[in-house]
Amino acid sequence: MEEPLKGKVTLVTGAGGGIGAKICERFAQLGSFIYLCDIEETKDLADIINGKYEEPRSKPVRCDISSREEIKEMYHLISRDHGGVDILINNAAVYGPLDTHHFPQISYDDFLKTIKIDLSGAVYCTLMALPYMKGKKCGKIIFTAAPLSSSGIPCPYLAGKAGFIGLAKFIAEKYSKHGIQTFALLLRHVNTPMIRRVAKSRGHNVEEAIQKMNENSLTGRMIIPEEIAEIYAYFALATVPDVNGITLLSDGGITYLR
Repeated sequence: MEEPLKGKVTLVTGAGGGIGAKICERFAQLGSFIYLCDIEETKDLADIINGKYEEPRSKPVRCDISSREEIKEMYHLISRDHGGVDILINNAAVYGPLDTHHFPQISYDDFLKTIKIDLSGAVYCTLMALPYMKGKKCGKIIFTAAPLSSSGIPCPYLAGKAGFIGLAKFIAEKYSKHGIQTFALLLRHVNTPMIRRVAKSRGHNVEEAIQKMNENSLTGRMIIPEEIAEIYAYFALATVPDVNGITLLSDGGITYLR
């Protein structure tokens, strides 16, 4: 089987979630070694991935990315074992307090807690990855982002994830001369366990809510994690330098139709 990412090291934050797990599985299939970063234990996922190959292709790393110290420890581990990160996928996120996630109900402290994970954590991870990428004169940084739309998206989640649009463009402009490329995928509704938890927390019948979100999409269904992983793989494999600083809206037309 062709493995174009053989020898590359990928760090995926939020690796234990519905999207993160599929990203990890796909990139391992392409030959990359994956660090599974999550605040929860991801040993089971690592065992599943490693069980498919003759050599280990993943390693679980428990890390709270709202903590700079924990991020530094994680990168120290990666540097010791593999030198650094070739592909960084900033995927981790929390929705924020499900009962009070909009202005003016949300407290300032709860807002900051969400931002520290959804935005600041990605900034810390990116800052730690850049020196190694600059030294190698290549690197890919991918952001799981959100569009500039307030419809149905919790305030702190939107503030953090929409921030990736500007961050991806800034890094692309500043570091393209070092061979570093960025990409942000703007997501609204994805068929994951998280969106089901959100629907339930709002008092909706989960299956009816999922059906309605599917119907709101021009494609007749929400995007699924496997498809997101495939989009990320496409960018990771792209060799054209101009594929940089790109933001792609993938929401089935919901943002522009609603």
